Amino acid sequence: MTELCTRGFFRAGGALGCFTHFRRCGKLPRTPFLGLTGWGECCIIHMYVLRDLSPRKCRASGGKEIDMYYITLDLEWNQAYAEQSQAVQKRLGARLRGEVIQIGAVKLDEKLRTCGSYSVIVKPRYFRKIHRHVKQLTGITQQMIDGGVPLPEAAARFRRWCGEDFAFLTWGPDDIPMLKDNLRVHGQPTDWLDAVYDLQPIFNEQTDGVNKQRSLEYAMEVFGVEQNLPAHDALNDAYFTARVAAKLDIAKGIAGYGRRTGPNLEDTELGNADTGEEGFAEIGDLLASPAVAQPACPLCRKPLSILDRTLHSKGQKYTVLVGCESHGKMLMNLKLHRNFNETWRCRKTLTEATEEQIAAYREKLKNSEIRRKTRTRRRRKKDESAPTTPVVS
Repeated sequence: MTELCTRGFFRAGGALGCFTHFRRCGKLPRTPFLGLTGWGECCIIHMYVLRDLSPRKCRASGGKEIDMYYITLDLEWNQAYAEQSQAVQKRLGARLRGEVIQIGAVKLDEKLRTCGSYSVIVKPRYFRKIHRHVKQLTGITQQMIDGGVPLPEAAARFRRWCGEDFAFLTWGPDDIPMLKDNLRVHGQPTDWLDAVYDLQPIFNEQTDGVNKQRSLEYAMEVFGVEQNLPAHDALNDAYFTARVAAKLDIAKGIAGYGRRTGPNLEDTELGNADTGEEGFAEIGDLLASPAVAQPACPLCRKPLSILDRTLHSKGQKYTVLVGCESHGKMLMNLKLHRNFNETWRCRKTLTEATEEQIAAYREKLKNSEIRRKTRTRRRRKKDESAPTTPVVS
């Protein structure tokens, strides 16, 4: 087998140089990804092409055969302190929760065999100082991001590297929306990021069937994938995602996505000012909106019945049990966020409700009612014990 290994070294100002070498070997190296090492002020792009691998051929509109790839993607992003983040978002008139500082990806053929990788450090434009927690978690330093590649250039290279026909595989739902937010701020297109599948619900469906958010480390442990590279490096995490993907029936998982968004029957945003919606001035306005107060079944569009009280959890999370005569009980979940213009938006999801989930929901309702009554009693005792001020006539 012949392995072609190309490494390109780049600064923000352009290419410093590159070299290509060939190596004869009898098998795929156990750990083909070197990670991101030897940084200095440079960022490194690794690409491995195994020449005896033959990705599935697809025909483009002009009749030319093109390769179909899966791309496992992971990002690292810098965060700003709350006041700076709000100020930047107001100035931009758009949402920017964080700025991407590293893109890592692994390319797989249709048999989920590794045939390439991409990694680049990105120079942030708005949140320029590395957050201390991000530095501690990722090992990315101020010097590294100062010498990184601007996002428009890094994204353009990444898009070319992906090829003409590809779909992204991610672990969790956060990376693609974050990259889209960043690209919009830079005035760059985002439609090439639309073909994406979250591996978490596919993993759950093909293992124990539990609708629960699992870490990548958990999936690696289930499948016996050794963690022989540091975590919280975008390239390494993309590599481990690829290793987990190889243990799944990806074709079956994608076919089962259907009308669902991951594990959800419905996944929509309400009041998102970034997309031109007005947003809700108050939380009460959002909760009283027809989409929340009078929800429809995502499968038949008939009105859903509200079956129990709304559970309010920390972090502006709301959960309520609803039901459809034809499709059974569901849990409607709302996660509220502030828009850049101080209005409110929410992410609304509807999932099938199992008996275990209903029991857990009702137990939380019961506990929240106990806590509410306890707080009420404490306030009454405090009011009764407070000294009264005599009225002076």
